[in-house]
Amino acid sequence: MNAHLDVIATYLDLVQSLNTDPAAYAAVLHPEVEQTEFPNFLNKTIQRRSFDEILRNLRAGRELLRDPDFDVQHIHCAPSGTVIVEGLWQATAINDMLPIIRGHRITAQLSLIFEFRDDKIYRQRRYPCFNLF
Repeated sequence: MNAHLDVIATYLDLVQSLNTDPAAYAAVLHPEVEQTEFPNFLNKTIQRRSFDEILRNLRAGRELLRDPDFDVQHIHCAPSGTVIVEGLWQATAINDMLPIIRGHRITAQLSLIFEFRDDKIYRQRRYPCFNLF
C-alpha cells in the first residue's frame, strides 16, 4: 500500500477523534506544514494554518462539535505523489454557532489535496462544500 495513504489514514483518524496531542500530529505533519481552507459557509475568506494553528483549530472544534465522521468516498494517487481524497464529513453541533443550532447535524462534501515532504503531509488544501439547511 502507498505509504502516503497510511499517513493520511492516521491523520484522518486523529482529526476525526478531535485529538490535540502535538506528538501524534508530529508523526504525520511536516514541521513546515501549511493547511489552506478555501472559502465556504463557515469561513468567508481563505484560511491558512501552520502546525500550531491546525492544533488550535482542532481545540476549537472540540468545543463546538461531537461525533465527527469522515466517510472517504474516493482516493486518487497522482504520479507526482499528490493524493486527493473526497468524502462526506459530518458532525453534531454542541453549541449554537448561528445559524447552526446546538444538536444540528452539520454535513459537507469535502475534497482534500495532500502534498508530501519527507513522507509527511507538507501541504493540504481543503475544499468544503457545506450542505445548507
